[in-house]
Amino acid sequence: MNAADLRYPQKTLVADYTRAATGVILCGAPLLLLDVNRWLAALLLAGLALFALFLVRTALRHRTRYALSPETLCADGPGGALVEWNRLDRLKLSYFSTKRDRSDGWMQLSVGSTGGRLIKVDSALEGFHDIVERAAQAAEATGAPLSDATRANLRSMGIVVVGQEETV
Repeated sequence: MNAADLRYPQKTLVADYTRAATGVILCGAPLLLLDVNRWLAALLLAGLALFALFLVRTALRHRTRYALSPETLCADGPGGALVEWNRLDRLKLSYFSTKRDRSDGWMQLSVGSTGGRLIKVDSALEGFHDIVERAAQAAEATGAPLSDATRANLRSMGIVVVGQEETV
């Protein structure tokens, strides 16, 4: 396997920038243009802060490039980090549903190696499945403990970690 250069798709980033900017405008404009009572102002300010944080998060995702190689996963950008697969000690794969029947949603992978910072990527990232497969192989090799939820989410992607199968 050669090193792969992975980024979030432009379409996803544009949609997130649009959502964040719309939220900032809709929450900030009334604060600037109208005389609102303090309770409404507090709600609008809280919304403005949340959308501003989302805008910053989107900008960070836009600036970050992920390099996947057989030995490492490197997040190159603001707040970058490096995970060495042979030292992997943390792996968590979470599913976040957007519908009550769990038919739609996204996954988030968190991986870390001994002494290193955690890298979090979500399923919108190009090559997400490749990263999850490599992380699962590393977890198998290092014996990193996996939660029941992580094992179930790996199985839903068609990935089984030997030694971490569900016991009945």
